[in-house]
Amino acid sequence: VSSLALTSTPASAEMFSGKTVRVLIGYAAGGGYDRYGRQVARHIGKYLPGKPNVVAVNMPGAGSYKVVNYIYNTAPKDGSEFAIFARSVPILAFSGKFDKTRFDPLKLTWIGTSSSYKGEAYLVVVRKDTGVKNIEDLRKIKKTVMFSATAFGSDGTDVPIVLRDVLGLNVQALRGYPGGNSLYLAVDRGETQGRMVGYASVKTAHPGWLKSDSPINVVLQFATRERLSAFPNAPTAYELASNDADRALIDLLEAPFYMARPFAGPPGMPAANTSAVRAAFMAAHEDPVYKKEAKKLRLLTSPQDGATVQNLVAKLGQMSPDLYARYTKILKNPDSPVRVIKWVEFSGKIAKTGKKGRFVVKTADGKSHKLRARGSYTKVKIDGKKAKSKALKKGMSCNIWWEGPKTTPGRVECTN
Repeated sequence: VSSLALTSTPASAEMFSGKTVRVLIGYAAGGGYDRYGRQVARHIGKYLPGKPNVVAVNMPGAGSYKVVNYIYNTAPKDGSEFAIFARSVPILAFSGKFDKTRFDPLKLTWIGTSSSYKGEAYLVVVRKDTGVKNIEDLRKIKKTVMFSATAFGSDGTDVPIVLRDVLGLNVQALRGYPGGNSLYLAVDRGETQGRMVGYASVKTAHPGWLKSDSPINVVLQFATRERLSAFPNAPTAYELASNDADRALIDLLEAPFYMARPFAGPPGMPAANTSAVRAAFMAAHEDPVYKKEAKKLRLLTSPQDGATVQNLVAKLGQMSPDLYARYTKILKNPDSPVRVIKWVEFSGKIAKTGKKGRFVVKTADGKSHKLRARGSYTKVKIDGKKAKSKALKKGMSCNIWWEGPKTTPGRVECTN
């Protein structure tokens, strides 16, 4: 559907009056997609016709496929529900690699993206003590460099595996980390020797890696065609590709980054509703308060409208089946191991609880430990029954299984 067609039908001033608009987030609270989704939810309401109440709702599951399947098959088609989910969703769907796909990316109503990766890059970082100073070292090193990663379908898992094949890098993804801080921590403590990570993420979450005494070297830049000035000696993946077939595969892998934080609604939305939601989405990103908050939250925003994202998805859908076949073949048998976790158990009482699964446990020796239950990774039981992290209360006696300070607990079992 062209953007011209969408603007031909005027939106009713009362289109969403009295309704509650839900911005669904395909991941648990606390991560990058959650932050971008909540930022849109806080500001889009004033620009929607009827100025409705807008709420953010987390709907994690299956690498965000759960929320896409819901939007496509169940959500009302009036624009009152739309979602943010993984940028890799269209590629996985077109490749046929993921068996939980119950939607056609071409038929989703794309609302826009909060980030088009402008001024950003997805970096390959490697510990200095491996002896890897540049990309040639990463090709020649005899011992495989292990990258901390979450799961298949995530950029941090799939991209290095494909680059291993395309650029001859001696790397492997070690899967099973819950994400966020645990991926950084694995590299810092030498459990893994590197990872792939966004430049913006490093600046906001782990700025020590950008200092002169950093334990890592940046050796490659991905999802950018020009080297960022911060890393003049780190080449881009595209410039290293040696033939058209490899460049085409990198094109395929990089395309989702240009819709890095995508939002979409259900298929079949009326033109007027689509136009109204898309316009409100872009207006929210231009709101001075939105920009001030985004800066404070260190969100890298470079929005693109829904028509632009729709065209990008169409381009992905038109890419050669042979290209998707090669992509799928590389990821079919990657020999990517799952890490073995050595749990450490300790006991104490909850001294404090906070938002987004955060809580503090005080042990008998008077020490306090800050913890955070994260999504489906942390299994919570209260009085022997499964529970959600929000059910944890001050005063509960708990046994905690984790890997040590600053790690995400795997199990939390408490009694009242």
